[in-house]
Amino acid sequence: MSTDAGTDEPRYEVWVNDKIHAWDKDTISVAELRELAGLPADCPMSAVDLVAQQEVPLPEDAVHSVPPRDAGKPLVKRTHFRQLT
Repeated sequence: MSTDAGTDEPRYEVWVNDKIHAWDKDTISVAELRELAGLPADCPMSAVDLVAQQEVPLPEDAVHSVPPRDAGKPLVKRTHFRQLT
């Protein structure tokens, strides 16, 4: 059984516009993605699935599940969020 006690590592991390951000919830909305990245409220966003190698535009009401980090292990980069250009 794993525990978060005694670690300073974030429970969740989100990868937005090539930068890793600490996150404290198991989901993240499009508005929250923008806020993390410092983007305008009307900036279109996409999710890049690195396993399937597909980019999908995110609807405004999209909410993405964020998998927890395993303590002491590196972030597994499966989804990268970015602004659409």
